[in-house]
Amino acid sequence: MGGLAPLTVVAVVLAVRGSPSKISILPGVQDRLDGVAGSRRGLRIALRGRRDPVPVAGQRSRTSSGMGDQHVRKVLDLTIRLAEVMLSSGSGTADVVATANDVAQAYQITDCVVDITVTTIIVSALPTAESAPVTIVRSVRTRSTNFTRLAELDRLVQEITAGGVTVDEAHEAMDELTQRPHPYPRWLATVCWAGFSLGIAMMLGANWRTCAIAALTAATIDRLGRVLNRIGTPYFFQRVTGAAVATLVAVAAYLFTGEGLAALVATGIVMLLSGLTLVGAMQDAITGYMVTAVARIGEALFLTSGIVVGILAGLQIAKTAGVEIELRVHGSGGFVVPQGPLPILLTVLGAMLAGACLTVASYAPLRSAVTAGFAAGLADLVLIGLGTAGFGQVIATGIAAVGVGFLATLISIRRQALALVTATAGIVPMLPGLAVFRAVFYFAADSHFDEAQSQLLSAAATALALGSGVVLGEFVGSPLRYRAGRIGHLLRIEGPPGLRRAVGRVVRLEPTKNAQSTNTRGQQSRSVALEPASTDHSDAAEDNDRTGGHGGHGGHGGHRDES
Repeated sequence: MGGLAPLTVVAVVLAVRGSPSKISILPGVQDRLDGVAGSRRGLRIALRGRRDPVPVAGQRSRTSSGMGDQHVRKVLDLTIRLAEVMLSSGSGTADVVATANDVAQAYQITDCVVDITVTTIIVSALPTAESAPVTIVRSVRTRSTNFTRLAELDRLVQEITAGGVTVDEAHEAMDELTQRPHPYPRWLATVCWAGFSLGIAMMLGANWRTCAIAALTAATIDRLGRVLNRIGTPYFFQRVTGAAVATLVAVAAYLFTGEGLAALVATGIVMLLSGLTLVGAMQDAITGYMVTAVARIGEALFLTSGIVVGILAGLQIAKTAGVEIELRVHGSGGFVVPQGPLPILLTVLGAMLAGACLTVASYAPLRSAVTAGFAAGLADLVLIGLGTAGFGQVIATGIAAVGVGFLATLISIRRQALALVTATAGIVPMLPGLAVFRAVFYFAADSHFDEAQSQLLSAAATALALGSGVVLGEFVGSPLRYRAGRIGHLLRIEGPPGLRRAVGRVVRLEPTKNAQSTNTRGQQSRSVALEPASTDHSDAAEDNDRTGGHGGHGGHGGHRDES
């Protein structure tokens, strides 16, 4: 009692002597004792501080599901089927893993492991503690962009995670979903690609003749690409052929009219670049799936090199035919910003047209075209404003892409369109098609290697800014998602989430408490409702400090080693 006064000690001793069987402390002494104890307790807490959660590596973090082998196999087959649809449509790897885990949790498979490396999907679970794990492997052979199928899959996942859907019913829905043809005829997709190129030409400030030629060229490239795809031509040679056609048409138009060369080739390049998964590649890199990210970036670079080869082939054919091409462009230090109300209006309308047409050409629901066109037009308006303020192309493009990512998150929360659809349509009009053509032209026709290198680096930096900017925008908007924050709780629509976006703050879901306590064989095949495992990450961290445990099983948006 070093902190007590001598008078207090005497008072305590006298109190003890006066009543041998019962100790009574004089008034005021108890308060002093409580104060000293509280001070010591506060000092210990301050010195200890908050502890980091115990690493989950090596812990028994997963237990057997207690389900039969047949039920586990059906559920794993369902999860790998929906993962294949998502991955083939360009979804990020972390999104696929999080969604597959949600579906497995809904069918009370709490130990499901989902691993994706490039195009290989592996799902595994432990039916019982004594039995061997059930593992299914599937490889994604083809890539097909069909946003309507993705939207239907989103609704199916919502129904499953809301509870009441049997495994067999989910498989039947997947059969119908995957066997259903595209919602629009091919000619409509071709018309939309023509409208997309028309919008890009409007953004580049082309006149009406150039815009019309750009639309016809895009329709030709699309029909030719379908023929090549039908006979099994590799994507690389499809890109080479499309770029060569765009260049030759542009050279012919330049020969007869003396204008429109750069704009025509640039629209063709943007059309061919639109199929690249820049957003998915950057998301994979940021969320820790480095092997898959490198593979996607490598694929994008490889297909872009096919476009370069096609442009070179077209320019070489023109040179052999004796066509002299003279290209006048602005300096590479910035980008051309439209001046005046009418040019700005036409540019924004072109971006909106391009975004909406790209959405329909990718077979998205019609209501998604409106939101996608709005996102593309707003992004282009931001780009023009930043360019007028003196920002460079790379910085301005990155900031506009952040806005697209945030807007895509907000729209997906209100369930007007999937975030992937809005993000893809929003950034495609800003792809560096003109910079790619300038780089190739300076290298092949003018032999200005320094200028070609500058344009090529500018194109690469712009593409990187687009992909990373969208991911950053989704990261900023992640607190607005399903029960991830107070604002998100106000904005969200009732019901469980469908397809996940695993960038930023992600809420882990688990079966409801009632479902966990009623795990009978008669209810095994029917999905149960999911609820958030934790609404506050800081509370979970405090629980970890007190118990020494870990915050549940991993997987949703976490980093892991693919090697």
